[in-house]
Amino acid sequence: MNTHTPFARSTMKIYQDGLIIDGDAATLLTEAATERFTPAEPAPATSPWDRAHLARQRSSVAFAEPDYINHYPFRNPAYDDRLLQLESFGDTGDVCSRNNDYDPHWTYPTRDGRAEKRIWHLGSDFSQLKAARDQINAQPGQVVRIAHLDTGYDPTHHTFPDTIIRHDLERNFIEGEAPDSAVDPRSGGATNQPGHGTGTLSILAGKRIRLDEAGFDDSLGLAERIEIVPIRIARSVVLFRSRAFVQAMEYVIRLHDDPATRCHVVTMSMGGLASNAWADVVNEAYERGIFIVSAAGNNFGRATPRTLVYPARFGRVTAACGVTFDGSPYYQPDAPVSLMQGNFGPRRLMDRSIAAFTPNVPWAKIGCDHVVSLAGAGTSAATPQVAAAAALYRLKYFDELAALPGWQQVEATRHALFTSARKAIAPGFDNDIRLYFGNGVLKAADALAIPPTASLLHKTPADVVAWPILSILAGFVTLETMPRPENEEEQMMFETEVQQLIQLSPRLQELLDNEEKQPDDLSPADQRLFLDTLLAMPEASLRLKVFIQSVIR
Repeated sequence: MNTHTPFARSTMKIYQDGLIIDGDAATLLTEAATERFTPAEPAPATSPWDRAHLARQRSSVAFAEPDYINHYPFRNPAYDDRLLQLESFGDTGDVCSRNNDYDPHWTYPTRDGRAEKRIWHLGSDFSQLKAARDQINAQPGQVVRIAHLDTGYDPTHHTFPDTIIRHDLERNFIEGEAPDSAVDPRSGGATNQPGHGTGTLSILAGKRIRLDEAGFDDSLGLAERIEIVPIRIARSVVLFRSRAFVQAMEYVIRLHDDPATRCHVVTMSMGGLASNAWADVVNEAYERGIFIVSAAGNNFGRATPRTLVYPARFGRVTAACGVTFDGSPYYQPDAPVSLMQGNFGPRRLMDRSIAAFTPNVPWAKIGCDHVVSLAGAGTSAATPQVAAAAALYRLKYFDELAALPGWQQVEATRHALFTSARKAIAPGFDNDIRLYFGNGVLKAADALAIPPTASLLHKTPADVVAWPILSILAGFVTLETMPRPENEEEQMMFETEVQQLIQLSPRLQELLDNEEKQPDDLSPADQRLFLDTLLAMPEASLRLKVFIQSVIR
């Protein structure tokens, strides 16, 4: 039982006291300027969600949720922790020459039993991005803009495509930093691996370079009729605030009103916890025709959950999963916890996913201006490949797509990418293409052969975070006696919090079989164990615990 239906929500947000607050815009602005929404010093036992519930008690507040610092698992073999420490002494040569070859834990090109260094992912047997680039013959005035949401860029790196960067539009949504500069100052600290945005940008739009060792003399990424709008939302890919994605997307949506600044594609190689503020801006972007692709996420063995992260989890966002050189999933079931792998599933959410190639793809190495490592990894590396394919499709059918309603522009692009995707997987994974790859493996040139056809397109329902906690609670009481949340807004807050707790808890993931099970699939004993696990979690709010206890008592 899940009686929740999305209510009308504002895309205007207020960020205060560690919360993202939604409500009457005019009243919120007035209150925010004069007072705080929650006590300045809540009780030590109060969770961020309890503070959100306190804020919701104001008549001007419709919904509130924590402005979490999201943790995104990422470890790139190309990075060396000593690099930033040595830079201050001007001695980076040894470090810049290390960790640049293929990661031996995953397959890579070989010849005569030895590693063959080459930029393989662009080829016709893989993403087809080079062949797709060669097909494009855009007309004057036809320019596709890509918003690149990441940790910023390194303007000194040899791959940096300065001529196609819209410096007048670049933005920074990190508090305390220059708002008009997306340059990565490498302030995240060595263990947090700054330079993530430099690496993903090199895959998306790395300029023409010569790599003699790899027999390569070409553009790493897109180069013509493309503009990049860099948006810095995190100091490190490992940690970023929920509000940064909302603010970045609000900015991209504002740019859409002017054809000279309009972004057609958004690429984001990171993710985090469930957020209805994220859902709001995703829905608005989709309606305007903005194609969003986001990384499916990474995990480390059985130590962290391996299901899709947000915003890739949303139906109106395209999730980028990983496929390796030999066509296997970017996943090893028995891998040690130290090995980074790609996320996927649950199966019911994979119908808006596609796989692109990772690991062992090129990666511009920050702090080493002429170094392109061959050890690029993570679904972070897959995401810009999908964004590039979407941008090329937009260029190929620029006028035809512009004539369609906004949401159809997104769905036409997805229809082409998904229909043309290669429906194959390496042996050993039960031929389960759907679970690991969603719609299949990216084939960018084949997608260009599928023109937009409005009659084939179907609108994806609006996204909302709504894990049906009431469905489990209903098994403990009759419908007539079951306590209810105070209102629809409180119910949505409970459902959002529970989804976050599931993402955080390996135990809940195990009970739900990596979220393949829904509440009705659990036995009564497992339903009780699910609730007991929630009640034992220190991250859970007191208000949620009291509500659950009021039902099962």
